[in-house]
Amino acid sequence: MARALRLAFEGACYHITSRGNRRENIFYSDNDKKVFIEKLNETLNKYHFICYAYCLMDNHYHLFIKTLDANISEGMHYLNTSYTNWFKAEHNIVGSVLQGRYKSILVEQNNYGLKLSAYIHLNPLRAGMVKNLKQYRWSSYLDYVSDRGKIPERLDKEFILSQFAEDTKEARKRYRSYVKENIGTKDPLAESYRGIALGTGRYINEIVDRIKKIGRKREIIATRPSGTKNAEEIIGLIQKRYGIRKNDIVDKKRGNVYRKISMYLIKKHTDLRLSEIGKIYGMDYAAVAQSCKRFSEELKKDKKIRRMIQDLENEILA
Repeated sequence: MARALRLAFEGACYHITSRGNRRENIFYSDNDKKVFIEKLNETLNKYHFICYAYCLMDNHYHLFIKTLDANISEGMHYLNTSYTNWFKAEHNIVGSVLQGRYKSILVEQNNYGLKLSAYIHLNPLRAGMVKNLKQYRWSSYLDYVSDRGKIPERLDKEFILSQFAEDTKEARKRYRSYVKENIGTKDPLAESYRGIALGTGRYINEIVDRIKKIGRKREIIATRPSGTKNAEEIIGLIQKRYGIRKNDIVDKKRGNVYRKISMYLIKKHTDLRLSEIGKIYGMDYAAVAQSCKRFSEELKKDKKIRRMIQDLENEILA
C-alpha cells in the first residue's frame, strides 16, 4: 500500500493525531503524559513549531500545530521516536507502541482554526472521561480559560482568543461559551478534502495545485517565496517609499496610516506571532488583532490606502 501523501511547506498548519498500536494505551499514568509534554516542548523548540492546541487521551493524542519551516516529518519523527523510546524503557515494553505513521491533515488556519481547537479540547468530554473540561489537566483547554500559564512554552493562545475580545478575561469567557456550544457539532475533520486538507474551496484548490506539482512524489517541500520580508524590512520599505522615519511609522498618534499599514503588512507577510508584533508597537496581542481587523474593514472603503497597500505588496513579493 502506498504511503499517505505528506505535504510540507513553510507556514503550514496541521491537525496531527497518533494512536497506540492495536489501539492500546500510549499513556499509563499522569507521569507518562507529563513526559510527553516535555518531549513536545523539546520538539516545538528544536523544529520551530507553534502549537495552537493539544489533547492527550489514554491511547492517542491530538495536536494543532504550525510549522514555520517545511519540516513536519522531521519534527514528528523526533517527537514520536523520543517518546516511544522513553515509554518502552520506562515500562519494559518490546515491540511497537504507536500504530504506524502519524496522521496529518492540513488546516486552513484562519477559517477553521477556531473550530478545530474546540473539537480538540472537547475530546475528554465526548469520551466520558470528565463531566467538566476544567477537570481535565492534559489538554490546552485550561491554558485558554485560566491562569495556568503556557504548557508547553510555545503554546500560542493568542491566535484563538484574539478572535473573541481584546480583554483577556472576556476572551476566555467567550471561548468557554464557544466550546460549550460546539459539544453537539460533528467532527470538522470529516469535511476535509480526501483526508488531506480542511479549508475553504480556495484553500483546497491551492493544496491541489501543490499536489499536481509533485506528480508521483509522496512528499513536497516548498519554501517561502523569495520576496517575503521580515518586519524590519517591511518597515524599511515604508520608510524609503514615503521618506519618513521609523518613529513616524510606529508612532501612536491618532490616525497614523503608516502605523496601520505596517502592522497589517507585517501580520500578513511574516511569521511573527501577534504578541511579537505587539512589542514593535507597544500593544498586547489582542489589540494587534483588533487593530488589523478594523483596518481590513477600512481598506474596503478607502481606494487610496488600498493602492498604497498594493504598491508596497508589489515590492514585498517582488
